[in-house]
Amino acid sequence: MNINSSKFNIDKLRVGLLVAILVFLPFEMFPKFSVYGINIRISQLLGLILIISCYPLLIRKVADIKKQPWLWLAGFVLVSAISSVFALSQQKAISTTLFYAFDILLAYCVYLVFSTQKSDLYKKIIFAVSVFVAVFCMYQFVGDTLGLNSGLLLLETRYTKLIFGFPRIQGFSIEPLYLANYLLIPIGLSLGALIVKPQRYLYGLLTLFTYLVWLTVARGAYFAVLSMLILSLVIIVYKKQYRLAVNIVLLISFSAFLAFASIWASGKFATQLPESTKSQTQYQTSIPQEGISSEGNTERLVEHTVDFTDETSFTDRIKTSKTAGQLFVQNPLTGVGPGNFGRYVVQKYPGTYTDVDQIVNNEPLEILAEVGLLGFLMLVGFAVWCIGRIANYSVSRNNANSNIWYYSTMFMMLGFLVQWQTFSTLYVTHIWVMIGIMLSILLNSRLRKSN
Repeated sequence: MNINSSKFNIDKLRVGLLVAILVFLPFEMFPKFSVYGINIRISQLLGLILIISCYPLLIRKVADIKKQPWLWLAGFVLVSAISSVFALSQQKAISTTLFYAFDILLAYCVYLVFSTQKSDLYKKIIFAVSVFVAVFCMYQFVGDTLGLNSGLLLLETRYTKLIFGFPRIQGFSIEPLYLANYLLIPIGLSLGALIVKPQRYLYGLLTLFTYLVWLTVARGAYFAVLSMLILSLVIIVYKKQYRLAVNIVLLISFSAFLAFASIWASGKFATQLPESTKSQTQYQTSIPQEGISSEGNTERLVEHTVDFTDETSFTDRIKTSKTAGQLFVQNPLTGVGPGNFGRYVVQKYPGTYTDVDQIVNNEPLEILAEVGLLGFLMLVGFAVWCIGRIANYSVSRNNANSNIWYYSTMFMMLGFLVQWQTFSTLYVTHIWVMIGIMLSILLNSRLRKSN
């Protein structure tokens, strides 16, 4: 009796920890604390506690490391560790490898704990937290427009109206692109739930979350959302849910129009910059000289979104991508060491690069440059296994809750892969938590009868 009660309590603890992790996933910048110069987020601390609570399960299931898909991920960590031995900065390489190992181990524990029996609870938590983040984002947008202090808004100066004439929301994330990356989760969940169980509130949530993505002005996220939309429409049309397809297209189009109108209105109602900010700044901006207007806001939005010729962030990405390709050719097997791209290029190209924390802003190329072909092939093997398992999943032989998460995580993963072409951080905790949920669905579901 005591043994059963103890098992019941530890199971409840693990579920509670998973719920808490889902609550704190979008809180990257605040709250957090520092340990030996390393910023630790609440979600990561909770993840560590979850891993510790799963220790008995990890010991019993250690043989899983020899099975797909975990074999590929373990192989990637092993290659990363080997690459660290030859890295220019071994400390940075080892710490990066440990982050890889942590997130992969966390994904495994999420896979062990997640159950579709509590699907509604997890879904409600993600939606509720995302709505809270959305409210805060609107506070940032309106507050900066009306001239509130950026410190009260938790908005970095480079994302205020000082740069484009309108604010780029970042929520509680480090940058707008990471906020947009997180928002792919509730967007994917909204799309998956609409396909399986269409409900009116899901339309509103989908509109809200895509509206926020447009306001981040993160172009990689724009492409990610569009790729998720295209895949979902293909599935919806295949299932002959034509009315649903039309509704989704109309709502996402409306969200884009609403974002455009909001940016126009921000220029109309914005409090002009105080005199103290009209001097030269470290940021490339013409706003202090030109002032803020509705027409200027929309022109800058369109130019930033579609014109890549003179855009600094785009030309920087082209430069770092070419350099990453060169480093891969020079160090093809194990790369220059995880997390060592910036340190290596500063030493090798001192006239071109000065920041030791420089990144490629293209995850596949950064993996090739830092961990080499061996590490890259490990991740490709993992991706191929996932695609094969997704193709063999049987919607008709699994229940509605499983199907919701099947579609949702499939959309999320596509969005993550697309946006990873424009930024470089593999160890993003919310991505690996979703990978854990996806693998729980894929490994515990019924496949097509022919298999």
